[in-house]
Amino acid sequence: MTTQFREPTGKPSWPILLIAGGEKAGKSYASAKASASELIGQTYWVGVGEDDPDEYGAIEGARFLIAKHDGTHKSILAALRDASNQPRVDGKPNLLVLDSGTRVWEMLSDEAQERANMRAKRAAEKWNKKYDPDAEATIGPDLWNKATARWQDVMDVMREHDGPSIITARLDIVAVMDDKGQPTKDKTQKIKGQKSLPFDVGAIVEMPERGSSYLTGVRSLKLDLPVGNKVPVKDFSVDWLWRKLGLDAEGATAPRQYSSADGQASAATADETPQQAQQNRPPADPADAGATSLSQYRHEQPDWTALLEKSKNSRDMLLDLHAKAKGMNAPQTVIDNILAAGTALAARAA
Repeated sequence: MTTQFREPTGKPSWPILLIAGGEKAGKSYASAKASASELIGQTYWVGVGEDDPDEYGAIEGARFLIAKHDGTHKSILAALRDASNQPRVDGKPNLLVLDSGTRVWEMLSDEAQERANMRAKRAAEKWNKKYDPDAEATIGPDLWNKATARWQDVMDVMREHDGPSIITARLDIVAVMDDKGQPTKDKTQKIKGQKSLPFDVGAIVEMPERGSSYLTGVRSLKLDLPVGNKVPVKDFSVDWLWRKLGLDAEGATAPRQYSSADGQASAATADETPQQAQQNRPPADPADAGATSLSQYRHEQPDWTALLEKSKNSRDMLLDLHAKAKGMNAPQTVIDNILAAGTALAARAA
């Protein structure tokens, strides 16, 4: 398959703006006020874990509709997609507001914890091991990866939106760590959310307290902000920022285009045999005839027999080995042998 190339548009896209602030600092108010900007058409508001901004509908010129959802990731994602797909009003782009990104990540983290607890409970029941319902199980890397993938689903909707968007987040005061990872007496402010959030947006405004706003990051040729600088902004408004970025001129923007990174699709492709890869590929360009082969993917399995022999006298080691075997898609005979060893160990203990 021949790689396609394109010329850059030379125009910015409407930014994803992160407004991070302390409690009652004005994050939601600034977002609702942005709906009054004459640069946009309609505003669609997706609230998560925050009070709906009904009172802010009284702001002069405010125009926003509040999405209803059931609080699940699936429903929130559907609401964002439906909002993003709404037609423009009078040819103007629509504004998409997610309030708050912090709450979304907390929900996904809670979901990962719940899954980890359920795993621990099932494992305890299977191995006749005591289970403490009040204890929080360790969240494995696979569950964190799933939570991160779900967060990226949210960010992908924001990236695909052909218009401006705002994500609010909480700004926490945390201790500064020293070189050894120990807390010091110094304090700093940290955006509370998925760790990649500050890197995924086009501009960041921090509101540590009501009436205090700082522009701390922006991706723009129009507004040059050195990395690491905090520029105080008096009487900040989102409309002001859009205009400073030069987005108010006719034809100033272009649709956002970005390169995706789909780990699931990449893994599926890597697991294909050469024959499957050839079948799933589009018709080859004659110029690529010499590059159509795909090396056989080899999923190396450990020596399960040796690991089982090493673990057969320890319930905890067998439990870990069972989880590892399932995670690596080991042959069913391997999993059955581990379970049999666990049963035998339990019988001896009795």
